[in-house]
Amino acid sequence: MPNKKRQQQVASEIKHMLGEYFIQEGKILLGNALVTVSRVEMSPDLQYANVYLSIYKSNENENSETIFHHIQDNKKKIRSYIAQNIHLRLIPEIRIFKDDSMEYADRINKILRDLGK
Repeated sequence: MPNKKRQQQVASEIKHMLGEYFIQEGKILLGNALVTVSRVEMSPDLQYANVYLSIYKSNENENSETIFHHIQDNKKKIRSYIAQNIHLRLIPEIRIFKDDSMEYADRINKILRDLGK
């Protein structure tokens, strides 16, 4: 059974690979939106990678849910990219989640600014 250190190493490597993927394929896949990988958590058996993404819209016309679903639809392509660039016996299944902590922080800041007026 892999130890916690191995989980962290694999998670870090996958996070790095995904960052590169979104830089290289981002324009095609996402348009002008910016996607960052907030964190990656590995299951103890290294078979699943829970990937948390933050989506930053470049303008108000873009819908972060549409972008997120587009990323979900391309999970096989993303997993294939990881398989080509990482050396593991088994490539983990990718589970993608939206990390909306930045949106939440923006809403709180807006509320605080409105209270100050």
